[in-house]
Amino acid sequence: MSHIAPERPAKRRFDRIAGSLLALIGIAAAAVAIVALHHPNGRSVAAAKQSIVTDSAGNEVATDSVPVTTTTPATPTTASLSASSPSTSGSASSSAGSTTLTNSKSIPLVVLNNTTQTGLAQTARSRFVSGGWTVSSVGNLTNNIASTVVYYDPSDPANEAAAKALQGQFPAIKRVKEKFDGLPSGPLIVVLTPDYTS
Repeated sequence: MSHIAPERPAKRRFDRIAGSLLALIGIAAAAVAIVALHHPNGRSVAAAKQSIVTDSAGNEVATDSVPVTTTTPATPTTASLSASSPSTSGSASSSAGSTTLTNSKSIPLVVLNNTTQTGLAQTARSRFVSGGWTVSSVGNLTNNIASTVVYYDPSDPANEAAAKALQGQFPAIKRVKEKFDGLPSGPLIVVLTPDYTS
């Protein structure tokens, strides 16, 4: 008959403490996950080169300067949609929608690569130009942006409409937000993050 030695009190105490710590770590991880799910525009602070905060109006604001590298402006290319003459009231509303989209596409974009993937801004520029948009410049951005986004200058209501039209045409753009201080000038700034796909 084998004889099992009783556990030492110190080992039992250590096991209880370790179990309690693991439980606390699990609770903390669950709390962080819940907060992240409720705040999809939240930021990870691990790789932050700049802090982005949201002011009382819900706008993103930079708390220090944003290093932006911009390449030489690309030759603007515009493509307009031709609307046929409306013959019925249904065609008239369709024509009005096409005109609004055409007007939106005349608002120039700045495309910034906020990833480590070389040439992503140029690839996106080609897609936007092929879709009929004007790209005034491309460049790189070192920032902590949560997901691919088009920022718009709120000084003109047409900019927000154009940003939404761009997102509608290119679903890889996850968000539409008012631009914050520190971004380059321009009515629309597209910031590409690692979640950007064609």
